[in-house]
Amino acid sequence: MAQKLIGVVRNLDCARLTGVVNLDPLVAHNRSNYDPMWEFGFEYPNDLLLVRDVNNIGTQRWIRQREPDIIIQAGWSQIFDEEVLRIPRLYCLGLHASPLPQGRGAAILNWKLIEGGGPWGISLFVMEAKTDTGAIFDFEPFELELRDDVRMAYLKADRAAVRMVARTLPRIAAGTVIMQPQIASKATRYYKRRPEDGRLILSSPARQCLDFIRALTHPYPGAFVETRYGRLIVWRAIRGEVPVGGFTPTTAGTVLAIERGRGLLVAVGQGEAIWFTEVTPPNDVITWCDLWAVEVGLCLGHRLLD
Repeated sequence: MAQKLIGVVRNLDCARLTGVVNLDPLVAHNRSNYDPMWEFGFEYPNDLLLVRDVNNIGTQRWIRQREPDIIIQAGWSQIFDEEVLRIPRLYCLGLHASPLPQGRGAAILNWKLIEGGGPWGISLFVMEAKTDTGAIFDFEPFELELRDDVRMAYLKADRAAVRMVARTLPRIAAGTVIMQPQIASKATRYYKRRPEDGRLILSSPARQCLDFIRALTHPYPGAFVETRYGRLIVWRAIRGEVPVGGFTPTTAGTVLAIERGRGLLVAVGQGEAIWFTEVTPPNDVITWCDLWAVEVGLCLGHRLLD
């Protein structure tokens, strides 16, 4: 998104980009969805500052020297101190991938996909010392569909953000922006996800399992199952049908079928099934799940779990 936003600002007659601050790659190696912005850095090396802490004195000094009227925060991983918030002459604006005040907090799109998706959007708001509480400048809706994984969800949010900033900056320049305060009583919040939150619970209904997997796939660490062979990361899965006749599973995690070119059919929930298609086996690299299943000797009726 950052590269597209830079392009938007550079193409507006009413705005001039004075500088870009980005997280140093040395401290961003474990950040999902990180953009090092190499292209911009090569073209405008004097206008890009890579930092480990947006709030330190050196960063503040560099930003002040640029004399910004507006700062736009797009996916920054650190909370801005009040000293940074006071630097721009007009506003410090934040992009937040939810219809604020609904969906304050962290890992917004992951959590929303885990919940099943639906009508959603991205907000442009005035940043304050408290996170995600400031007045709303603008909002652009989009739909999180069942076919969307988290990568597509972010691309939808990026497209919406670019449209919103392109129309909002001219309004700010013209003095025609109307801000709407958030209604605190309507606020909801999501919380930062931890590594252990990626565990896929196979006793959950099939729809919940599929939503969980698509919410945590690339560029995130993936949903995982602790199998008798070790940790299996599941990147992609589709709904399956429990075979009619013959073997009938009663326990989630039971192997129902292995089909070359299709995947591993696993029992989930209460009498449901999903196909694991793309996985990372323990201490391995990404592969098709049917290939891995054959390699480890899985057969019909075997238990995937310990």
